[in-house]
Amino acid sequence: MPGNAALAALASQVQPPSAQLYTNVYNWYYYLGIASGIITFALIGYILIRYRERPGHSISVEKARETRESWRGPLVTFALMGVVLVAVGAQTFMALPTYENPPNNAGTLNVHVTAQQFFFSFAYPNNKSSDVLVVPVNTEIVLNVTSRDVNHQFGIPDFRVKTDAIPGRYNVVWIQPNSIGNYTIQCFELCGVGHATMITTLAVVSEPTFSSWYNSTGAA
Repeated sequence: MPGNAALAALASQVQPPSAQLYTNVYNWYYYLGIASGIITFALIGYILIRYRERPGHSISVEKARETRESWRGPLVTFALMGVVLVAVGAQTFMALPTYENPPNNAGTLNVHVTAQQFFFSFAYPNNKSSDVLVVPVNTEIVLNVTSRDVNHQFGIPDFRVKTDAIPGRYNVVWIQPNSIGNYTIQCFELCGVGHATMITTLAVVSEPTFSSWYNSTGAA
């Protein structure tokens, strides 16, 4: 569908490298979940048909006991479960280092994110603060997220990142936007009556625009 193709193209423009890992892990869970469901319902259907009660047809006590005591069914079940767990577990552990070890290069921009009822505030290395997350394009952005009051959850859907905002603790996520534009930031954890309004903007701008904004006086 053209709409889906356009969304996929947009996603590829805004997602950082870590987002592709997230997509890979999600796809493993998604497709293996579908396959497991198909196999499970197919097996149920086979048993219902194969062992249904039919006129003039009965199963001997010995045959019934043999069927119940057969090791083949449990063995196949455990084998399939093992394949699923190993596959998704391997993908998950392969993705974890990227999420748990954010970049720390010379050009990386670190921003402190503070959540509170019912808005986010962003503090930059030069002590500039803003209620909008303004970042330069083609730059690694490391976000150190905490909360000033209750538990919140900071998320940027277009970049496939989300983390808890907890008082007294910092959780780190990172993005690398390569497309200028505005993207939605919102809280994903019920944090009070104003939770639905806890939305702000990630503004990805050009390097000159960001430099001018970053070095200007006053909060944005």
